[in-house]
Amino acid sequence: MELFDVLGKVGILAVIINTFFFFKSFTKNSKAFKIFTYYLLLISIIQVMSYIIHLVSEYNLYMSNVYIIVQFAVLTLFYRELLNIKILVYIGVLVLLFLGYQYLNDVSLFLKYNSIGIALTQGLIVIYALLYFYFSLAKNDSKFLLINLGVFLYLISSSLILASGNLVFNFDLISKEDYILLLTLNSAFYIIFQSLVFVAWYRNFRKKPSNHVT
Repeated sequence: MELFDVLGKVGILAVIINTFFFFKSFTKNSKAFKIFTYYLLLISIIQVMSYIIHLVSEYNLYMSNVYIIVQFAVLTLFYRELLNIKILVYIGVLVLLFLGYQYLNDVSLFLKYNSIGIALTQGLIVIYALLYFYFSLAKNDSKFLLINLGVFLYLISSSLILASGNLVFNFDLISKEDYILLLTLNSAFYIIFQSLVFVAWYRNFRKKPSNHVT
């Protein structure tokens, strides 16, 4: 089994574990926490489906489009709560309408990497993450700081790697071996992201043990 396959399975397992722990703390935390919990759940479902489809047909590239749409929609709501900026919702709707137009105008786009869609959706989330870094320092609010750091690091790497995906299939500008290496790096950053999410839950959101002495 190659390193890419191992890291991919570890990443799926990590997001499933985080989903379980976040749901354990679901009722006692903020709306932003609940939205991020739903994000973990939806991404878990998409990744498990992608893995099953890969086992059956080995072609699951179209799931990357489902992934970026769901990720963008839910993380936009997440950052709307964190930043308290209503316009993020309107920006999100416009972007989703644009993506819908892209896929309707060229149905074949859904069967390959949508480089423009990846760059646009993940680029916007990276900007929101940068805004949260600024606001969290100004307000001295660090509860979601590790989660935000994970989102920022993962989406920066993912944008650069996935947006170049069609180079392999359309232009042969890089070899498939080199692209597998890029995907391996992407999986490594995803595991780092999920590790930071777990640390954030453990530090800030889990039910603390009682210190009362009887």
